[in-house]
Amino acid sequence: MNITSFSFFVFFLFSLIVYYAAPSRFRWCALLFASVIFFLLSGSQWPGLFLLAGIATTFISAGQIEKHQTAGNKKRCRLALAAGIIINIGILAYLKYSDFTISNINLILGFFHISARVHIPVPQSPIGVSFYTLQSVGYLLDVYWGVTHRETNPFKTALFIGYYPQLISGPIARHEDMNKTLFTPHTLNLQQIVYGLERMLWGLFKKLVISTRVGIVVDTIYGDPETYAGFYIWLAALLFMLQLYTDFSGCMDIIIGASECYGVVLPENFRTPFFSQSVQEFWQRWHITLGSWLKDYILYPILRTKTWKKMTKWIKERYGKKAAKQIPAYLAMLCVWLLIGLWHGGKWKYVLGQGLWFFTCIVLSQALDPTFTKMKQKLRINDRAFSYKVFRSLRVYCLVCFGNIFFRLDSIPAAFHAIKLGLSRWNPEIFFDESLYALGLDQKDFRLMIVSLFVLLLISVIQEKHGSIRRQLEKQNIVFRYFILLALLLSVVIFGVYGPGYDAAAFIYEAF
Repeated sequence: MNITSFSFFVFFLFSLIVYYAAPSRFRWCALLFASVIFFLLSGSQWPGLFLLAGIATTFISAGQIEKHQTAGNKKRCRLALAAGIIINIGILAYLKYSDFTISNINLILGFFHISARVHIPVPQSPIGVSFYTLQSVGYLLDVYWGVTHRETNPFKTALFIGYYPQLISGPIARHEDMNKTLFTPHTLNLQQIVYGLERMLWGLFKKLVISTRVGIVVDTIYGDPETYAGFYIWLAALLFMLQLYTDFSGCMDIIIGASECYGVVLPENFRTPFFSQSVQEFWQRWHITLGSWLKDYILYPILRTKTWKKMTKWIKERYGKKAAKQIPAYLAMLCVWLLIGLWHGGKWKYVLGQGLWFFTCIVLSQALDPTFTKMKQKLRINDRAFSYKVFRSLRVYCLVCFGNIFFRLDSIPAAFHAIKLGLSRWNPEIFFDESLYALGLDQKDFRLMIVSLFVLLLISVIQEKHGSIRRQLEKQNIVFRYFILLALLLSVVIFGVYGPGYDAAAFIYEAF
């Protein structure tokens, strides 16, 4: 069941009625029932066994961790934690990375001229497997560290892991936060429901009016890069970033808005990332919950290990304090960025385009920062000026777009070939004649895409300066407020991309 489909909104409306009709203390049960129905209607019946296995493992492991903690048996406590993490990650690795592992094993065997080939059948993955696995692992670690208490009710554990809005594309939540909002009896609040529906509407606008339309241009260019060489390639790279943002953040808006209607608060996953002044800041504003998860459960634990501390001491004795501060931190960051690449999928293109590329950009930026500071002083550049901030944001945007060429295309060779084609032809005239109108959108649709992107920019500027756009809208007169909402609704209904040839219901991050 896709969240832009009519059937989803019928399901959502029905579940909302059942939720508020139920006694307040049992409303979480209504959410659990809705989550089960949603999972079954999404065509994940048999893959659901893996989700049940993950829930059971997490519940039992958390219980054993707390039991042995109370008894003071640290060894068994660590064993319970390790078992829970290994089984959860093992299920994820089997479903998501078997093909990647097997293909690399076969490649190595072929290199040594060994004719034998490895093959393991891999079933369909349940929806959201990457998201709920990380959430389960984070929960087990929080129980082990004493950050949160385990759930004594297995059905509450099931709802925490399988809460249906999150199953689609996250966000990755913490048990400590979800426990306060998911199981709390919520009273009917019409203003809250209005806020939630407004956010869902904005998400639909991003997805159906902007993302799907931009995606048609990107698919046309990348589908035939030999024909669309030169500036077309760079146009596709710039537009794909907008497609990805409006697709993923639009999905988040629908998910968080739907959850808000139930009174359940989910963590934000985006914070106007295109205003970032550095690649590092970009990743603090983009997919926030993934970055936060990796920082708290991978980066910091690595830096606290005895091995890392011994390495820091060894480097300090031989190369000084500065090296001892930088090298271990960079190595830990490298581990995190490689995991970010692999999290996106079992392909080397993700490791390079989402991992090594951004790691390199961040390290070089930090290493060259003193040089850039001296250059600014010599050239008398005012780094507080609006123009310089725009320059830095555009620089970050271009760096991210370049890395996403590897994300979008099928393989590393295909990405390098596209880059080569982008440099092979000088054709800036495509921006001044009518060439752009032959990229899958006619003149009317192309202009509509430009206007929609301008609306997105305007809303993003307001969000960056004033925070919640809904709060700002609420301050306006009622006529103006409902005129804006009606215009947004009509835009989705009239200008949303539907029909044969368009898969407007598919979200890019559903694959992860």
